Amino acid sequence: MQWTGPPDGVETTALITAYARAQETRRPDRLFTDSKAAAFVEAAAGAAITGSGRLPRLGPARDDGSSALWTSLGTYFTVRTPFYDNALIAAAAAGCRQAVILGAGMDARAYRFTLGPSMTIFEIDTAPVLQFKQAVLDATGDPPSTRRVGVAADLRDDWASALQACGFMATAPTVWLAEGLLIYLNAQQADELLTTITAQSAPGSRFAGEYLNRPPRMSDVALDDPGDIAVARVFVNAANTGPVDDPEPWLHRHEWTGKGRNFLTEITSHSRPVPQLFDPAKSDPLTLWLVSAALTANHAAHGAD
Repeated sequence: MQWTGPPDGVETTALITAYARAQETRRPDRLFTDSKAAAFVEAAAGAAITGSGRLPRLGPARDDGSSALWTSLGTYFTVRTPFYDNALIAAAAAGCRQAVILGAGMDARAYRFTLGPSMTIFEIDTAPVLQFKQAVLDATGDPPSTRRVGVAADLRDDWASALQACGFMATAPTVWLAEGLLIYLNAQQADELLTTITAQSAPGSRFAGEYLNRPPRMSDVALDDPGDIAVARVFVNAANTGPVDDPEPWLHRHEWTGKGRNFLTEITSHSRPVPQLFDPAKSDPLTLWLVSAALTANHAAHGAD
């Protein structure tokens, strides 16, 4: 199948996240394996992996180690992945029979994990993203290991109704994965998102997400390549912080009990170098919170009234 690149509406962040996962999959010390990631990269770039084994360049993502910006972004996309993997696996083991991936992009967890015949993974994203993704997956010819349902919806609209129309049951325990999402929302939008999630959550439900302590700045990474500068400006302009509270009080206000894990802890636990973007030696370092939570007993009691 010949590709000329993704259609309009396919988010760059979804594609370069797949790029980072494809790079990680090829490492001997990889943190995970994503066998679909390289196919997304080749389809988006309109080019195959080169004879040297390098991935074709895709926007800011490059496979030659020459970009400080991509080193930071690639580390971010890669190291957060096991956090969400573990959240999904633990929730399934605890009895969650539904998973909802918000802004799923090129997520391939339905192919990477066998979570049993009673588990369904709902992937919410815009129609162009899901259509491009499905075409690439169809070309690989492999069926998913866990039942997968695409939900074409914009998270700025009534996505909960679209989710229910696709078979989601608000009465069943669900694990919600908001990977790479809250950082693009302001505090009010983050509150509205979690409020909607809470309203759709049954007792036993779980949540995982991440957000920043402040908006990113151009000065967070040393940039000298004009292309990297242009890309960094796009990301800086698009990014926000998410919630303004620390993780525990923010979750508690929305009837969840949980905690935040500093991304630096995640990086060092995997013996990976800290990238410039999250250098703690800066005067005002950028902090990323990885958040995990469970629905509180108060919500369960309220839901039973």
